[in-house]
Amino acid sequence: MSAHESHDDGHLHAPGSIFQRIWMPFLILFAVTALEFLVAFTMNKGPAKVAIFIVMTIVKAFYIVAYFMHVKFERLNLAMTIVVPFMFVVYLIALLMLEGGYVYKVMGHG
Repeated sequence: MSAHESHDDGHLHAPGSIFQRIWMPFLILFAVTALEFLVAFTMNKGPAKVAIFIVMTIVKAFYIVAYFMHVKFERLNLAMTIVVPFMFVVYLIALLMLEGGYVYKVMGHG
């Protein structure tokens, strides 16, 4: 068997080197987590801090789903069946938080 040939052992292999498949997602998740700790201990409470945490959590969720659940290596249609409903859920949560805050203020508690 030549260097360019490979045999199929029945397992799906992600393209790329071991660094790209394992260490790059690890380093990205490590960096985002370190940034989360930095923000947690340096910023004051407030909406900006919450927004930063939400964005970083979505970034981490994307990398976890993409690499460790192998969605990155799937077809676009399968990825969209996961991403689009997730975006709707995020949108729903944002709307519920906004409306909940409005009702809380109108009822005289704010």
